[in-house]
This record gives sequence, structure tokens and C-alpha cells, in this order.
Amino acid sequence: MLITILNSDEPRMRKILFKIALIASVIIINSCITPFEPEGVTSIDNMVVIEGDIIQNDTTRISVSRSLAIRDENKVNYITKATVWVENEKGTKYTGKEVLKKGKTQYLVNTNGIDPSLNYKVCVRLIGGQLYVSDLVPVLVSPQIDSIGFTTDLENKSVTFYVNTHDPQNNTKYYKWSYTEDWEFHSQYISLFEYDPFAKIVREINFDKNRYYCWSSATSSSILAATTSHLAQDRVYQKALVSMGPDDKRISALYSMELTQMAISSEAYLYWDNIRKNSDNIGGIFSPQPSEIGGNIHCVNNPSERVLGYISAGLVAKKRIFAKKEDIGIYQEPNNCEIVIVPDPTQLDGPPVTFQSLYEGGYDVISYSEVPRESIWVIKSCSDCRVFGTKTKPKFWPNDHI
Repeated sequence: MLITILNSDEPRMRKILFKIALIASVIIINSCITPFEPEGVTSIDNMVVIEGDIIQNDTTRISVSRSLAIRDENKVNYITKATVWVENEKGTKYTGKEVLKKGKTQYLVNTNGIDPSLNYKVCVRLIGGQLYVSDLVPVLVSPQIDSIGFTTDLENKSVTFYVNTHDPQNNTKYYKWSYTEDWEFHSQYISLFEYDPFAKIVREINFDKNRYYCWSSATSSSILAATTSHLAQDRVYQKALVSMGPDDKRISALYSMELTQMAISSEAYLYWDNIRKNSDNIGGIFSPQPSEIGGNIHCVNNPSERVLGYISAGLVAKKRIFAKKEDIGIYQEPNNCEIVIVPDPTQLDGPPVTFQSLYEGGYDVISYSEVPRESIWVIKSCSDCRVFGTKTKPKFWPNDHI
């Protein structure tokens, strides 16, 4: 026998048969269902979408795109080469710079330190000359974030992160949040070897070149808004931000969230709450929305053109937390790593399996010995964390390993 596989083939065959059955079921179901097309969707396809808020104590980030059909809800049709600026009521302009990062186009405007006593608007001019301008809005000051925490549901194996905040002056009433998240995770197997496909040899590597520790990051995509207008006190208690299951890599080692809190107007809250309700039913924010949802952005060239987006301005509050895997307590390492042992070729009856063929088949070496000449291989996703992230550790990360 050329290769010893520690996992039996029977579970793999069951998985394959299950996938075939699942695919067949989906085909049959899809052939019997008429796609749902909400009323008004086709008429507002390809609308201009302008996202972002004017931040008095940070960089303003504006994205410009076009709305897409429901079937394309996972894509974003960004508009590039636009001219974007923030302008105050006195006519002072702050010009944006176009930046492409991780496939996302944004226009960054340095608004840190602008006069909070003035009103501001966002202006966007497309290559074709179309000019889009938001209403002038005041800079609203957010109260500080009291705390960020999480609750663990051991029965359902899930964790939910939440925010607590309040305004002792009872003035805010309407809140909006966004967050960036970073997490450290590890490969299931550590390897201090690597295969060189050019020299066709396995060599030992130093630990500082390990493929065990990795990091990844993301930004919030859900619409997170709340109001306390119906309450006696201006207090938000355990507003849910994001939930994760037991197989989520974000909670497999160390998770961090930096939360941004913004005070918004009642009109802005109604807009975002309507968007949230329709996004839950139709798709993401870039999917078409019912025509009655109107923002505060207008096309100067064509006042009848409908535009998606609502611009607010504010002095935001921020807070960061870290959460350890051990404290969350629900993560379960997936049992999906098949181990392949390649024995000494002199002990084989037939031709040996080559390292090159394993490498080209998507395997990675995790152990190797010259005497006896034996090696152990696993699928690359089980030993090389770079499949799911990067070796670049955030500058603020609290541990010192690499």
C-alpha cells in the first residue's frame, strides 16, 4: 500500500453522496419556484448609492456605487474616478482621495478637527458630470460607549456581542453603530517543514516562518441602529451587534472589535430602520429598495432622479475589546483534516507516491524524517493558516508571537 490514510473512506463516501443528493434537491426545488420580484424593484435598479458619514474626529469614508438586482446582491458595483468632497455651510471644501483596498473603492476625506458648530454636506461629481449633494446636517455629539460585552448560549453553541450606552442628558435618543473586527487564528496542524516544488525536496524551516499563527479582519455589514425615544431614560442595554457559531474562526483564538458609535437624527434613524427592514426581506444595502425609502441626497442635474443614501455628521465615540477563546468557550475545531502518511519507498511493493504529486494535489507536509524516510501530509487548509488570512499582525495586538 502506497499511502496510509488514517480517516476511513466510508465517511467521505457518505459526504459525497449527501452532496450529490443536496445538489439534486436544489435543482428540483429551483425548477418549481418562481423568483420573488418585489413591487418597484425593477424601476429602481441601477440607482446611485452614496454611503458614509461626515466624522468630525476622524477620517470621513464615502463609497459610491450603483444598486444591483436581487440576483447580484453579493456584488457591489462601485463607481470609480468620481470627485468627492465635504463642504460646510460657509463654502469651505475638504477634498477626498480615491482608495482601493481589498476590492473596495472608497473616497477618504480628512475631516478630523472640522468646526463642530457648522453644518456640512457631501458632494459627489461623476465622470459624466452628474452632481449629487446631500442636505446640510449638523454635527451631533455621541455620548461615550459604556461597555461592549458578550453572552454565550451554551445550549445552541453561539455567542452574541452587544453594546451598552446611555446619555445622562437624555438628548441623543437615536444611535447608529459600525465596527471593525480583527481576529487571530491558528492552523489545525503546526508544520516546521516546507516542500520546494522547484528543487523537489522537503526542508526544515525556522519557527519565524511558521504557517500556524495568522490574522484576518473585516468590517460590519449589518445595519445597526436603535432608538430610546420610547423610553423614560436615554439608555441602550445589550444591543446585539454580531453573533457567531461554534465553528467560526473569529472566536478560535483571540477576537477584537473596535466599535464606533454615532448620534443621528430621527430622520436618519427612520431611513436606516426602513433600509434594515427591507434588507432583511430582499438582500443587502446594495440591493434594490422600495421606492418610498428616500434619503437626504439629491441629483442637482436631475432633481427627479432617486438616490439611495443618508449622510449624517457627528463626533463619534469608539471603544475596543478583546475576547479570548477560553472566555467565550464554545469554539469547536472542525474534524476535517485527512492525514496522509508516506512511508519509506524501500518498504513498498509498488512505485512510491511522489512529493510533487501530493503538493500539486493540494497537500502540505507537516512532518518529515530522513531515517526512516517518512513524511506526513495534510490538506493545505489544515496546516497553512494563510489560506484563510495573513501573517500580518495588527499593530495593536496584545501578544508577541508571529
